[in-house]
Parts: sequence; C-alpha cells; structure tokens
Amino acid sequence: MRYAKLIVLFVFVLSSSLMMFSSATGQTKGGNKLGAKVFADQCSPCHEGGNNSVENDKTLKKDALKANGFNGVPDIKKRVEEGKGVMPVFKDQLKPAEIDAVANYVWEQAQKDWK
Repeated sequence: MRYAKLIVLFVFVLSSSLMMFSSATGQTKGGNKLGAKVFADQCSPCHEGGNNSVENDKTLKKDALKANGFNGVPDIKKRVEEGKGVMPVFKDQLKPAEIDAVANYVWEQAQKDWK
C-alpha cells in the first residue's frame, strides 16, 4: 500500500511538471498556439501562408528555407532575433519564449508545406 501511494504521488508530480512545461513553452495538444499568435501578429504582414511579399524567393517554405541556409529551428530563431536585410530585428520586441515559439511554429509549418 505504501508503494502504491508513492507511485501515485510520482505520477502526479510528473504529470504536473509536464503540464507546466507545455504551458510555459506554448506547446499544447492543439499545437503551438503562442507561435501561431506571434506569427499572426508580427510575421504575417510579409509572410502570410509562408510566402514572402518583399523578396519572393525567400519564402518560409521547406525548400526555400533549405536553399537559403536554414536547416532547423536554431537558424530561424537567429534570423528572428537578429534580422537581416529588410527583415527587422525582433530580439528587443519579443520575449525569448515568443521567439522560440515562433521559430518552432515556422519550422513546423514548413515541414507541412504550410497546409
């Protein structure tokens, strides 16, 4: 009986920790809600649907990202933080969690071809 209580306590603590982590990172079963919101608010004016209304060949589609040297979330995060060319710097406008979330969102959407 004593071990059963310890197991129940362990499962409770573990599940609570996982729920807190997913809330803090903006990840939920429904997807990356924080990333989607940041993208809609900050990025969609130029990148609606993964396109690029300023530089047509620099879309957020999987093939274009790879062709332009983006091989994962860290590369996207760096561009969001530092900007480049006409892309503005966002590290002073967005919180680190927002930058992480939007970089993950962009990479996830690119893998699904923005569908």
